Amino acid sequence: MPSALNPGDTVVRRGLYPDGRIAYAQCGRVVSDDDRGLLTWVGAGSATMRRVALDGTPTRAWPRYRAMEVPTLLTPATWEPYGTLMLTRPGRRHSVWWSFDRAGEFVGWYVNLEAGAGRWPGGTDHVDHALDLLVAPDRRTWEWKDEDEFTDLTGRPGFWEADEAAAIRAEGLRMAALAVYGAFPFDGTWRDFRPAAGAEPSALPPFWDLPPAAADMPG
Repeated sequence: MPSALNPGDTVVRRGLYPDGRIAYAQCGRVVSDDDRGLLTWVGAGSATMRRVALDGTPTRAWPRYRAMEVPTLLTPATWEPYGTLMLTRPGRRHSVWWSFDRAGEFVGWYVNLEAGAGRWPGGTDHVDHALDLLVAPDRRTWEWKDEDEFTDLTGRPGFWEADEAAAIRAEGLRMAALAVYGAFPFDGTWRDFRPAAGAEPSALPPFWDLPPAAADMPG
């Protein structure tokens, strides 16, 4: 496993298609990297890379299998509208995001259900499971996000079968239960987080698309 990153290091969180291609990338800065996991701040306006068709049409709203069947390009975009604190923990089938509005007010948690695809010196890779969980600040109110996409992808070649889909949904329900009971990471930890004074949105580093084995430690 790569050595721990230092606070302030630029880090790249990459979502992969099932075939290993980069579907998108998010750039942030390390807040901490310890036994709780890798905690990254992605400020509003930070650099991202997202897929578009050859005519420039964004593919984000397309069915994922369709976007994988046509030529696409990764193009620059920005992370909007929230500032987001992202916690990625090894061996977990999710990451947890704290969302803050432009005024710095905490507006809720986003649980991204995913399969970890490896830690590399410049960041983390994962395969997104489409289904997500939105948890309100009161912790008792939660809802699924993108259930239709999750159902549509279930059973398609390269994605998950029905038994895997049940396990993915169970992971979401487990996280919802933690929220209701106020257990970590829904116990109030980092709800009052503020980025360092004067922190600028994160820029795209030169190593963002390197294969994990070739990536150097970020500066």
